[in-house]
Amino acid sequence: MEKSPKHRLADRVLWALGRASQQSHRLVRQHMTTAGIRTLHYHVLASLADDGEGAQATLADRIGLDRSDLVTLLDELEEQKFLARRVDPADRRRKIVAITPAGQRQLEVMDQLIYAAEADLLKPLTAAEQKTLLTLLTRLAPDS
Repeated sequence: MEKSPKHRLADRVLWALGRASQQSHRLVRQHMTTAGIRTLHYHVLASLADDGEGAQATLADRIGLDRSDLVTLLDELEEQKFLARRVDPADRRRKIVAITPAGQRQLEVMDQLIYAAEADLLKPLTAAEQKTLLTLLTRLAPDS
């Protein structure tokens, strides 16, 4: 079997970060899918838990989703009792979305799946290397 040539950017940090990012996303999807969970549900619940309740439009903007796509996710999560929607008393046309206690518990389950994906990703590194990698990545993206 012939070995494929290295990509022309294989020795560049941006290329390696992109490949590592793709691998991390693949592992998260794999762990979530195996557990029967949609990764987009995680984004909704995490935003509600971390940033607080908000109008549907605000939530869509926070997580970078089209507003009509968000409605489908909210319907699914509301059906599972992971969030609740109520009419905004200041503007009756607007719905406020909040995470429920069941949603908080589901989010904790999802966090554990992400931790497992991270452990899979970082297996080749020692504990010290993992700490160094996190420190360096945090310096590259200080806002996160």
